Amino acid sequence: MKKLLLLLTITLLIGCEKKPPEPTTLYNDYRKSVALIKNSYYFKTTLDNGFEFYYTLQNEEPIFFEEEQDAIANAGVSYGTGFFISKTGELATNRHVVYPSQETTLISEGINEYLNDIKYKLKKLINRNQNENSKLADTYNEYYDYLDYDKKTKIKDEYSNRKNEIIELEQYLEDLDFNPNNTTTELKRIFLGVALDDTHVTSANDFMECVAIKKSNQAEIDLAIIQIKNKTTPSSATKIFNLNNITPKKELVLNDKVFMIGFNHGISLASTGNGIKSQFTQGTITQDPDLNKILYSIPTLPGSSGSPIIDEWGNLVAINFAKTGDFQGFSFGIPSLALNNLYENKSNSGFSNSYRESPTIQTNSNKANKQVDYSNTIRDFLKAEEKRDFDNIYSFLSPKFSRYYDINEPSYSKLKNRYEYLWGFTSNSKNVVKSINKINDYTYDLDTKYTYYNHRKEREFTVNSTVRFLFDDNGKIIETY
Repeated sequence: MKKLLLLLTITLLIGCEKKPPEPTTLYNDYRKSVALIKNSYYFKTTLDNGFEFYYTLQNEEPIFFEEEQDAIANAGVSYGTGFFISKTGELATNRHVVYPSQETTLISEGINEYLNDIKYKLKKLINRNQNENSKLADTYNEYYDYLDYDKKTKIKDEYSNRKNEIIELEQYLEDLDFNPNNTTTELKRIFLGVALDDTHVTSANDFMECVAIKKSNQAEIDLAIIQIKNKTTPSSATKIFNLNNITPKKELVLNDKVFMIGFNHGISLASTGNGIKSQFTQGTITQDPDLNKILYSIPTLPGSSGSPIIDEWGNLVAINFAKTGDFQGFSFGIPSLALNNLYENKSNSGFSNSYRESPTIQTNSNKANKQVDYSNTIRDFLKAEEKRDFDNIYSFLSPKFSRYYDINEPSYSKLKNRYEYLWGFTSNSKNVVKSINKINDYTYDLDTKYTYYNHRKEREFTVNSTVRFLFDDNGKIIETY
């Protein structure tokens, strides 16, 4: 009898075990707390000599303008996803949604080409005016005895005007010489706002204006917090994402189910006849998570950046921020604990550093007493790049090499593909080393004059630049920038 009662008790306990809600229930609970973010902006760059120019981004490439009003009229627009984390209108998202990157390979190359193109045009104008003045001088001298007073005066005035123009152009050309270390670029925001799921969006007025209030200053923690201007979360968002329940103990494991609510491809995919609609996608954890990122089998598109990733119980476990570059159907999320730390102004020191500082010198090894000079290593590295010998290039690099903003895990194949992509539209590259300055045992600044032929522009460019090299204890290059 006792055994029977025990068996019945166990059966009842198993039968009463709480099951996770249905995925559709999770979606309906949270969809009104997820919003489409619209960010309209342009960039202003100021050289150390005071020269200013403006640009917007189109497919990550800069489009340049000399007048600020033209940049405003052609401002870049990007979309992302955010989700409410408080009753005071605060939303979490990715930093790159709110603060688009201004430091990419394409942008740097574009700025160099833009300035070189201006120099090229200025030199052509100077040369043309000099040629015209030579002709005027020849005419004046050769036909002096045959010219009347008015024609002599006209030639002299034209010569003088051209000479003044040459002086102005030469001054303008001189102003384009600048120190890249003292160049500043600032984001100029025109509008930041959100539109709610299941609402009609037919114009910019349908977005609620927001302000950016906080962002992570750690490069690898791509998070930001924005807030609706009236500091009030819409009443339709009845179930916000609770950050108070986030603790380090709630760990995900391989094959756990996860779900994403977001706006893949921004407003273009979200727009329907019944208003904008978010997408609800699901997958599983496909790699043992660590403190820095979570990999899951959810395909994403631009616009899903900042989407909440929840587990089968509806707990916020990550914030989507990137998709894998080489494989379809896998994406990365930042652990929700990092968002909680940012919101509570706590340290995220547990996350890996981004090697922006020189490595600490190991005083407990023989290397601490050994004076090492990596100047020749830099010269050999430049020769390898000029020869386009990637295997040789790779031999100089640390496994943690950082150069390209979008390559977080610098594998051989990823770096090789990037080098070959950049080599595809340039040739005849050559560095003329002006100086290599040792900052400390692990940090060097290279001053170089870099010349290359650009196949897209069909002409040669020369760029004066300063490149910083960081080395590790093994003499391998950790970072160049």
